[in-house]
Amino acid sequence: MKFSFQTILIIVFIIGFVVAVAIFSGLFSGSSSKTTSSTPSGTVVVWGIEPVEEMQKYIDTFNDQNYGYTLSYSYHSPANFYQDLITTLANGQSPDLVLISSEQYSQLGNKLYTIPFTAYPERQFRDDNIDGAQLFLTSTGVSALPLVVDPMVAYYNKDLLAAKNFVTVPTTWDNLQAAVPILTKKDSKNQLTQSTIALGEADNILHARDILSTLFLQTGNSIVSYDASTQSNTVKLANSSASAEAGDALPSVQALDFYTSFSNPTSSSYSWNSALPESLQNFLAGNSAFYLGRASELFTIQQQNPNLNFDVTQMFQSSSATRPITFGSFLAVGIMAKAPNAAAANAAALEMASATNIDALSKTLSLPPVRRDLLQVTQSNPYVTVFFQAALSSFAWADPNPASTNQIFRDMINNVNSNTTDTQTAIYDATQALQSSIQ
Repeated sequence: MKFSFQTILIIVFIIGFVVAVAIFSGLFSGSSSKTTSSTPSGTVVVWGIEPVEEMQKYIDTFNDQNYGYTLSYSYHSPANFYQDLITTLANGQSPDLVLISSEQYSQLGNKLYTIPFTAYPERQFRDDNIDGAQLFLTSTGVSALPLVVDPMVAYYNKDLLAAKNFVTVPTTWDNLQAAVPILTKKDSKNQLTQSTIALGEADNILHARDILSTLFLQTGNSIVSYDASTQSNTVKLANSSASAEAGDALPSVQALDFYTSFSNPTSSSYSWNSALPESLQNFLAGNSAFYLGRASELFTIQQQNPNLNFDVTQMFQSSSATRPITFGSFLAVGIMAKAPNAAAANAAALEMASATNIDALSKTLSLPPVRRDLLQVTQSNPYVTVFFQAALSSFAWADPNPASTNQIFRDMINNVNSNTTDTQTAIYDATQALQSSIQ
């Protein structure tokens, strides 16, 4: 039987269409060179940075839904996670899914499968999730599915503020600076006995990197961003600006100057030094009016000092800010490119990112969800209400290597405080070091 050329073209088109539909519907996994069953089944191995005792209830509840597959969770400490994964991949093995923080995300690079926009449209992703979640978008799809976020917030000692007749809590950095002479106390030897806030140092401030990241992000500096033209991450910390071109300091320089001013004895903002206890401990002891920490530290504060009369509010903002911004650490699930059980891994990841399961994880970990619909739900707990508001303001950045970054930020702060370099040089040195750490 002979076929006309037109008939052959129609047959080829139909075959191509059927194959495309099969790929996008999960019959063939883009995360593996092997074809997989269209019905997800078996065990999905999940590696994560959350302790087993915190995750087990969530895992058990997820598996009770009878999706046709089950999750098997394995904890790996954040410090060892990347090396553990590299070793396993080198041995020809791989977990199916990884539950990672936004700080670890960039390290994984092409080890994660990107869900194409044909399967999860970009418009839907943006409508589903808070703005900060766009960190996980690429030019072709979604490389990890964000679940919850741990935002930076401002805890404050109600008694210390009441003793100085504060009717309202400072909300801007300018307000905070104005409060320093009122809330900071010194003894007869000019030694600090009460601090307004732990800022300015690197080694005895628990979240120095996150606080400084907040200040950089609030200036509009993305720190590190994806460059589509080169298809790689580029450090933006020392980017020029209109104000810099006019002769003014870079916004990032201004942010670092502001931060270090709080540990400069000659500054009116002086409120902290390297001789004081670690920032959280000083706050727990009742010797700091404010403590900048993560939402996840609420229970730690409550448990370690049940008698501390404290509350929590949003991160301080610039007086000229058009929208609130704080640093947030996102927890996301990624599909491994070499997932042994690719079909079930794809299905499980999308299911974990559903409203029902994000809500369950949010309550399990006591962290705000990233989904907008869940953040609209009214909360009865006053602390959770603040955390949900902070989630909407949370942004992260493409950290090339968390361990290296922490040291780079410490060096940047310490070099300014010790007068080893001026602030602009410290920013440029940090930019070079960050760029070198990008893999």
